[in-house]
Amino acid sequence: MDTLQFHPSRLGDVRELVIDVLNDARFSERNITFTSEDAETRAIDRHFMKRALLNFLYNALLHNEETVAVHVTVTQDVITIQDDGIGIEASELPYIFERYYRGTNTTDALGSGLGMAISRDIIKAHGGTVTMSSERGHGTTIRIELPA
Repeated sequence: MDTLQFHPSRLGDVRELVIDVLNDARFSERNITFTSEDAETRAIDRHFMKRALLNFLYNALLHNEETVAVHVTVTQDVITIQDDGIGIEASELPYIFERYYRGTNTTDALGSGLGMAISRDIIKAHGGTVTMSSERGHGTTIRIELPA
């Protein structure tokens, strides 16, 4: 794995990722915010971590109404992507990270059902964990913990 230094508390990868998404014409008018605390530098594979984080961010934008608010937060060892969208049924949560699983709110969206599983595997390859919590009608939170 090509290791690069990752420092999200400055003009780092996560903030740049949010800016890149906002610069995409499809999402330029969306409500996406970013905050960070002083976070430590991590050795990661920048390409793959970007892919994982983009997948989580795109899911928040594509599987909700255009008025969804998405907030990305970076702290010492946690990246959180939280939205106030439609949420996910509790019965679907155990399957979200399974390959080829497509939730009931994905009927109009393109995709193979691999994105969440691939993103989870990328986080695990970095020694981290990813968890999801959601409540129908109250949004979804992705919590990524990366070891120091």
